[in-house]
Amino acid sequence: MKYMDKVKDFSTRTKANLKLIREEADKVKEGGEGKEAYEVTQLINSMLGLFVFPQQEFYNKIPKTPIKELEQAGWQIPKVDGNYPQAKDLKELARYLRNGISHFNLDFTSSGGHVNGLIIWNKDNGRIGKITWKATLTIKELEDIVSKFTDLLIK
Repeated sequence: MKYMDKVKDFSTRTKANLKLIREEADKVKEGGEGKEAYEVTQLINSMLGLFVFPQQEFYNKIPKTPIKELEQAGWQIPKVDGNYPQAKDLKELARYLRNGISHFNLDFTSSGGHVNGLIIWNKDNGRIGKITWKATLTIKELEDIVSKFTDLLIK
């Protein structure tokens, strides 16, 4: 199937792929028949596609919705670690997540041998700069942000 609108079509397909991987992983976790799938790995791969690829065409269209409004609209807001300031709006949050993912400024957290979260940070000049924002998210919170951001790209 041909891409008619690169950002929208890529985002729609990424969301569908992520859903399939999640369903397979859930089947295996519940003891059913399914293929071994790494849903957190796919989530990070999806974030690379959703936050990094469309940057040139979509970044200027990201609304500057204040963080408080996002929270009131049901968005999961990352919990900032340390004394770093929270992102002021959706555009800045998307930039922080994009930079953290694209520069591999992240660590995984785990419990019981399973990845359960992500620590992600932004540096002012990519990998060599000073940390300007750092947050911890559960996988559920990250999935929620990715889902809502994908919906924004699909609109």
